[in-house]
Amino acid sequence: MLQRLIDVQPDVDDPQELYTKVVFPDAPEDRPYIFLNLVSTADGKIVIGEPGGSAVGVGEATDQLLFRRLQKVCDAAMIGGATLRASQVVYPPQTPRFVVTRTGDLPLENRFFTDAPDRVYILAPKDLPEETRQKLALHATLIQTGKGGVDLTEALKTIRQTLGLRHLLCEGGAALNDELLRAGLVDELFLSLTPKLKGGAHLPTVVDGQGFPPGQFAPLTLVSLYHDEGECYFRYKIKGSVKG
Repeated sequence: MLQRLIDVQPDVDDPQELYTKVVFPDAPEDRPYIFLNLVSTADGKIVIGEPGGSAVGVGEATDQLLFRRLQKVCDAAMIGGATLRASQVVYPPQTPRFVVTRTGDLPLENRFFTDAPDRVYILAPKDLPEETRQKLALHATLIQTGKGGVDLTEALKTIRQTLGLRHLLCEGGAALNDELLRAGLVDELFLSLTPKLKGGAHLPTVVDGQGFPPGQFAPLTLVSLYHDEGECYFRYKIKGSVKG
């Protein structure tokens, strides 16, 4: 049974209704309010298969239920290209969805695109090859910022001010999480921690990529902690980064 261990300001009285009535602060004027949602093993691995694989098998039934609930309370969802290539990605059909790609190498047959073609957006750099741009434009609306990679700050400004989206769910992967965190663009982290150890330096963790400079990190403030059958479900507030 799902049990509440800590909740600073509980949204629900019954733990079984966890995340059904999540309340978020107002979004800034220049970007959506962004929350990450991830599942990992106790040693931080977000896949237990081959590198480039999906999170299938990491979490259990309650984790999967909470993932679906958080997908329902967001205004839109965002993932990285590698996460999309790893598996079929399914959101409620009314949910606008964004994928971040540097190269344009995307599985256009994925349900991410086919379930709601009028609600799909691709965040890509301005110097994307023209042939690739034209191909992608047949399947989604392109938002192009930056050169050599996506300027996430500028892209998120467009999402907020042009599309009017306020609360954006990001489901990874690890490299996108890193870019968002280093840019100071993440407000909350929902993390399901499973009682499993995987090991393997070659497997992605919750946050990979370049990381913060030596002695610097993103501080977390615990909002709530729930427990069910060995799994723990953390909700943290994130505020920029600080030097240790």
